[in-house]
Amino acid sequence: MKAALKGLIRWLRLYPLAAWLYELWRRVARPHTHGALVALWHGGRLLLVQASYRRSLSLPGGGIGRGEPAGQAAVRELAEELELRVQPDDLGAAWGVSELSKGGRNTVWIFPLVLHEQPVLRPDGLEIVACHWLSREQALERQLPTHLRAYLATAMQPCSRSTRTREDLR
Repeated sequence: MKAALKGLIRWLRLYPLAAWLYELWRRVARPHTHGALVALWHGGRLLLVQASYRRSLSLPGGGIGRGEPAGQAAVRELAEELELRVQPDDLGAAWGVSELSKGGRNTVWIFPLVLHEQPVLRPDGLEIVACHWLSREQALERQLPTHLRAYLATAMQPCSRSTRTREDLR
């Protein structure tokens, strides 16, 4: 049943439609949104994901729910988008930025996580359709959201404050 529902959503292209409607609403309402993303590093490479509804690559993550801590939102999004399980305490110190665009103000928190082993990723196939491990230089050559470009330009690659192995991620 779940596979059939995912197939129907993919066939109807509901994610891109929903994203388009959301961006239209943002341009009218101009809300202040809050997001939590995870910068997964392995061997000097960063995981970037391709969403079904965006042209640019980004980090896994998404919106922070009302009353939800940013770290918890980041962990939840990793599990939803990639079936990757981590704990909020595994994440490094957040790097944050608040930016103003046509769609209002967006405050983004990026949490680094250094992995000793490259994890097995399972993109959901609906929202996330591809994963790429890229060096900082390779990433900066791609089309990226403003907040991700700023993070890569200013933030140092995290040291192993928090390191996880494949076994830890199950």
